[in-house]
Amino acid sequence: MNAANSLRQKLLRWLLVALSLLVAVGIVTDYFMALEPAREVYDQHLLKMAYNMERNLPADRSAWPGAYPAIERSLLKSELDSYDAAIAAIFDESGHFIAGESGLPIQAPSIDAKPLFYDAKFNDDPIRVVALRSQSLGAVLYLAETTYKRNRLVQKTLLHMIVPELVFAIFSIVVLWVGVGRGLQPLAQIRAQINARSETDLSPMDEGKAPEEIREIIAAINSLLGRLDHSIKLQNQFLANAAHQLRTPLAGLQMQLELSGDQSPQEREQSYQRMLASTKRIVRLANQLLALARAEGEADANKFTIINISDAIQDLASDWLARAYAKNIDLGLNLENVQVEASRWQIQEMLANLVDNALRYTPSGGNITIRCYADATQAVIDVEDNGPGILEEQREQVFDRFYRLDEDPEGCGLGLAIVREIVRHHGGSVVINQPIESAGTLVKIHLPLAIDQIQPQE
Repeated sequence: MNAANSLRQKLLRWLLVALSLLVAVGIVTDYFMALEPAREVYDQHLLKMAYNMERNLPADRSAWPGAYPAIERSLLKSELDSYDAAIAAIFDESGHFIAGESGLPIQAPSIDAKPLFYDAKFNDDPIRVVALRSQSLGAVLYLAETTYKRNRLVQKTLLHMIVPELVFAIFSIVVLWVGVGRGLQPLAQIRAQINARSETDLSPMDEGKAPEEIREIIAAINSLLGRLDHSIKLQNQFLANAAHQLRTPLAGLQMQLELSGDQSPQEREQSYQRMLASTKRIVRLANQLLALARAEGEADANKFTIINISDAIQDLASDWLARAYAKNIDLGLNLENVQVEASRWQIQEMLANLVDNALRYTPSGGNITIRCYADATQAVIDVEDNGPGILEEQREQVFDRFYRLDEDPEGCGLGLAIVREIVRHHGGSVVINQPIESAGTLVKIHLPLAIDQIQPQE
C-alpha cells in the first residue's frame, strides 16, 4: 500500500504532528515556569551578598581600597563553591572606579535605589550581575557571579521534564497506533465482505455494528448496489426483449429464403415482398436500439450546445410533409424561436419518433399539429393528432420498451421509450394527454430554456 494514499498513515501523521507540537509547547512552558523561581532564588542570594558587602564597607571612602581585599576574602571567597566564583567592583555615583575589579561590565542602576539585575560576560565567562546604589555610602556596588551553577540547574530541570514528556509521547504513539488500527477495522471488514462476494452478488452489505460514519459509507454502497442491480435487470430484460423482437422477423426471413428455391415466379415475388418487410423491420429495430443506446450513453455525441427548436423541426419537416401528403394528412407547424441547451441529434431523434408515431396512427384525412413555444423558464413542444388516441391507463405503459398498442409489423415499441430517455437526459418532462377540442393524442414535452432566453420575473 502506498503510504501517501494510506488512511492510517495520514491519520497517524496528523495526530503525531499535533502530539509533537503539544509535547514541545508543554516542555517549553514547564521549563520557563520552573526556571523563573530558581533564577529568582539565585538573584536574591546575590543581592544578599551585595547588602553584606555594603554593610562591611567603612564610612570613610578613602579607606575602601585598603578595606576591599579583606571584605573580598571574608565575604566573597567564603561563598565560593565548586561551580561559580563571585566578583565585585565599587564605583562612585559619577562612574569613577574606586575598588574591586575594574574590568567588570557595569550598567548604572536607576536613581530610585532599586537593584538592577543583568547578564554580561567577564573573561569569556557568562555572569549574572546585580548593581546596588547605596545612598548611605554615595556609591554604586556591583556584584557578579558566574552562571555555571544556574546553567546546570537549567539542564537538570530540562532533563527531568523531557524524560517524562518523552515517555508520555511514546505511550501516546502506541495508543494512537492501536486506536487508529481498531478504528479502521470496520473498513477492513467491508473490504473482506466485498472480496468474499462473487461478481453476480449485488445484495446489500451488512452494516453490523459499524460506527455511524462507516454506516453512511455502507448505506451509500448499498444504494449503488441497488441501482446497479436494477440497471442490470433492466439490461437483461432489454436484451431478452430485443432478442424476442428480432427472432420473429429473422425467423420469417429464414423461412422465406428456404422456400424460395421451390416457388413459382408469382410466389417468389410474394416471398420477396415478405422478406423486404422483414428486413425493413429488422433495420428499423436495429436503428431504434442504437438510438436508445446512444441516448443512454455519455459519449461526446451527447454534448450540449445552444440549438433552436424551430430550426430543428424545419430541418425535418420536408420528410414529414412528403409522408403526410402521401397519406392525405394535414400537417401544420406553429413555431416560435425557442432556444434550449441540448444535443442536436437527440432532439431531432426525439422529434422524429413523435411525428413518426403521429403519422402512423393518424388516419387518412386527419390532422397533425406541431408547436414549439416558450413558457416561463421552459420550452414546450406539442405534437397533437386526431387519431385513435391512447387510453388513460396505457399512457404510462407506452413509454416502456417494446410496449405496443397493436401488432403493427412496422412498429417495434421503442419510439416513446427513446423519447422519454432523451427528455430525461435533458432534465425535462413528457406527458400524454387528450386534446381539449377533439379525440386523439397530445404529447407535451417541457425542456429547460437556454439561460439567455429566460425572462426575468417582474
